[in-house]
Amino acid sequence: MRWVLALVVVLAAGCGAAVPERAETPALTIGGSPVVDPQGLQMEAEAELSYTLSFGYVARAGQEAVSCWFARAGEAAEVDTRLWCGPVQVPGTAATTDWVPVPLKEVERGDGGIRLEVQPPQVPAPGNRSTPLGKLVRTDGREAEADQGVGEAGPDFLAVLPDDGRPLAEASGLLRDDQLATGVTGYATPESWRTDEGELRAEHGVRLRVLRLSVDRLTKTDTAFGRATWQGWAPQPPELFLQLPGRRHRLAVDRLPETGSVFVVYTVPEEGGPEELVLETVGAQSLEQRLEIPGGKPVGEGPAVLRRAAGPASPTPASLPVKVGDQAGALEVPRVRLGRQRPVSVEDRYVLATASAPDKALLELRLQGQGLPQAAGATITKDLVVVTLPDGTRAPQVGARLGGDTFPVAVVVEVPADVRSVTVAVTSGPVRLPVSGETTLDAPTPATIPLDF
Repeated sequence: MRWVLALVVVLAAGCGAAVPERAETPALTIGGSPVVDPQGLQMEAEAELSYTLSFGYVARAGQEAVSCWFARAGEAAEVDTRLWCGPVQVPGTAATTDWVPVPLKEVERGDGGIRLEVQPPQVPAPGNRSTPLGKLVRTDGREAEADQGVGEAGPDFLAVLPDDGRPLAEASGLLRDDQLATGVTGYATPESWRTDEGELRAEHGVRLRVLRLSVDRLTKTDTAFGRATWQGWAPQPPELFLQLPGRRHRLAVDRLPETGSVFVVYTVPEEGGPEELVLETVGAQSLEQRLEIPGGKPVGEGPAVLRRAAGPASPTPASLPVKVGDQAGALEVPRVRLGRQRPVSVEDRYVLATASAPDKALLELRLQGQGLPQAAGATITKDLVVVTLPDGTRAPQVGARLGGDTFPVAVVVEVPADVRSVTVAVTSGPVRLPVSGETTLDAPTPATIPLDF
């Protein structure tokens, strides 16, 4: 019990400018019944919270020492059925204070009041905030508001904030898979950091770091990954982490912008140590990629294609003149994707194809017919789309995404990871299509597709 007593002494020793109001010892009730030993409940919750802090699930923050409070609910003496412990910061949220709810379980109710047991803290997931609604109150009569602004950032502090454009030292590096691309574009080691809620400083023993990340959630522009008809499980979203000395923090992808940049403000031990950005591709063909911060050097070997962009910033469509029977039109290539994994059709479902080796890549050519008959012939014509590499060899086709048109929605071929262009052609000759029957395809002119992005 010695460490618990010491912890309570530390937690009770508040500091900073925002001194809570002190009043007479309050009478606390739940459901109209007096709470038995509320001070003991506070102490037990604070002991439970010490594990949450020591494992880095939350960080010390704000202008008060971390302690556990009741929250008023309606009537003056009535309080919530949870204790609220803080002020803390949940990694991945803003720089403002959060609170960890600690449920109280009723074990006995009688004339003497309601007896409660402290349950494990309900720690919010990374990137998710929790805060009480009522005014906070402790058994010694102190009262406080839940919103305590910005104070000192403790160990394991990590906030994701809007990029307001202020300059940082240059940094570089790219991490991406086929669903997410993120780049390191700035880095700073400030003594303090200005936020909308006030000036943020690091407490004794830690230092502030600021990282500017560019984000492109590729699934928002790549509709193939949003298909519902997958064979088995749909592809799982990737996970992004910040690996710091002694701790790994997850940056919740759904808290990042679809496209744009953010500041990641965090603390590291005063003595410093290596820092890395980590991207994990989750699934049967899982992959972990690491990047040194701020230098941008990849840690370990990874697929070479993922050190390139997934596609050009401004696509330049290519067009192949095609004649089906006596109907002349064109087969356009409006977009290309270069990566490690691509969705392809298997019967009426989708599966995820993966490049066969680290020095290989999957190239997806999106196809769109213009002025061609609606023949639903994709299962036949997919094999007539030929992709040729610069050395004159044919790129093997690993799959296609079918549709109701004459040609498939997309074809996927395997290419060298450093390929800079390919040639696309359609094989001319007789063909039997579902609607047109016996007919001929005539596509005399191939198209060159640049891949120098």
